[in-house]
Amino acid sequence: MGAQDNLTNVLAVVLGVAVGSGRIATVALAGLAAGIAEAISMAGVLYTSTRAEYDLAMLDLRGADPLEARARRDELSRTKRPLKAAVVTFAAAVVAAAIPLLPFALLPLRAAMAVSVVLSVSALFALGGWKGSRTGRAWWRDGAQFVAIGGLAAVGASLVGALLKTNGV
Repeated sequence: MGAQDNLTNVLAVVLGVAVGSGRIATVALAGLAAGIAEAISMAGVLYTSTRAEYDLAMLDLRGADPLEARARRDELSRTKRPLKAAVVTFAAAVVAAAIPLLPFALLPLRAAMAVSVVLSVSALFALGGWKGSRTGRAWWRDGAQFVAIGGLAAVGASLVGALLKTNGV
């Protein structure tokens, strides 16, 4: 879900900054900084939370009878590994951040905004649909849910940009 979070956040940041500043260099700087910071933050949070779950499970093993402890250790060996979870989350978040950012490296501001929205909404729908199909929910409903969340964030950030405009678009 790191991909959903960073895709949503970076889309909102680039649109808000694009509307507010009208400068493609400022958009690229803000989007890249947000994408990297968010990827590191998500990886760190996932590492510490996964590590805490593992440490708590190990703590529960103290005082358990040997057969129960062995069964629980076998179960723990199949759980998420903190470092692996962090690395996968970081990679997914960086790739997701590139989706709304890439158009700003290739196109003029207005065209980049439109292409960024189309690519991001498509990616959010696909990601939500994949999640829905994996969890037994209606794929299209989860796809629409991801789009609604991303769209709400993008509209909110764009309104902030319009209200605090520092330069005409």
